[in-house]
Amino acid sequence: MIIGILILSLVARLVNLGQSLWLDEAITAVAVKNNSLIQLVANFSPGDFHPPLYYLLLKLWTDLFGYSELALRLPSVVFGVLTVFFVYKIGGKKAALLMSVNPLAVYYSQEARMYSLATLLVTAAGCFFLKKKTVPFVASFVAAMYTDYLPWLMLPVFWSWRPLMFLIPLAPLLAVQLRAGFSVSSEWGNVLGSFNLKNFLLVPVKFIIGRITLENKLLYGLASISVVAVHGWALLKARTRLYWLWFLGPLILGGLISLKTPIFSYFRFLFVLPAFILLLGEGLEKRNKLFAVIFLIQLGALMIFNVFPNFWREDWKGATKYFQSEPGLVLIPNVAQAAALDYYSQKYTDVFTPARTVFLLRYVQEISDPRDLKRKRLEDGGYRLAEIKNFNGVVVWKYDL
Repeated sequence: MIIGILILSLVARLVNLGQSLWLDEAITAVAVKNNSLIQLVANFSPGDFHPPLYYLLLKLWTDLFGYSELALRLPSVVFGVLTVFFVYKIGGKKAALLMSVNPLAVYYSQEARMYSLATLLVTAAGCFFLKKKTVPFVASFVAAMYTDYLPWLMLPVFWSWRPLMFLIPLAPLLAVQLRAGFSVSSEWGNVLGSFNLKNFLLVPVKFIIGRITLENKLLYGLASISVVAVHGWALLKARTRLYWLWFLGPLILGGLISLKTPIFSYFRFLFVLPAFILLLGEGLEKRNKLFAVIFLIQLGALMIFNVFPNFWREDWKGATKYFQSEPGLVLIPNVAQAAALDYYSQKYTDVFTPARTVFLLRYVQEISDPRDLKRKRLEDGGYRLAEIKNFNGVVVWKYDL
């Protein structure tokens, strides 16, 4: 049975794996390509907000298999499939089946970021913790904390402080990253994830239906309430205390931290999704009809995501093809957005120079160019807005002289 579930998990994660990289993935790709292992720790990590383990592993992988979208994302696919295996070892086949097609789990198993690895390591740690295997538990948990910082919120859940002694080498880097993080948190609060009722309620919704949404917010709200109610009934039948602590503990602690520093976005808590699935599996143990309904809800949401490209990642690849459709100047508001263009070998500048056609990138303009100086410079200089294109959030305004 588990072999079939793992095959289903793999197939689900290979569909649409060749989507365009979004900005953070491109930053990851450029970082591992342009830096040695030592440089990743010494030069890149101090300006990042994550521990270095994922980058180091991806560097070793890409040195062997290249930097294509597929190559960059395959490790996350493997991590996602292995997470399903550990969910099976903890909670059995129903939980594993739900994890295999869960839309959010699949989405982040297709992304060249550290969240899939962190989820795998926390789930492995949970499995070893329950089986009282101390050495593999500590090894898995420490590796998780060297992959992402939010899994540190699992310390009170496992109530084990042994791993802390292994984090001492990370302390100097953490101090530098915290200083950098506090300096930008006020500007990027809405992006990083302020703690509010909307973001809190989004957690169970996204844990069930993933990244799909509806333009009609009333209809989306009604659909969300319906699927949460169905899943909630199953959750209330679960009794295992560790699962509940694993699911709710980091969310509550993360919410309290976000009152000071914005970190509360549902995807940052992907490592508690396995606990959510384990609670569902336990609640559905003797309820086969309800299990079938919930399985079909999650499978249906996954299929909807795969069919409609507007739910996919930022399409920097599509934007690059648009730039190359005719000669022109690609003007970006801030070089912090350059990684995706670097990855797709697109020339650009953040300094205006006269050209007949100018492609003005409007990506998070309210943060990268809050006074909108680039647009004003163009329009004051006689340029006319000819076209607006939106490549899944990568907005481009085309100007002609």
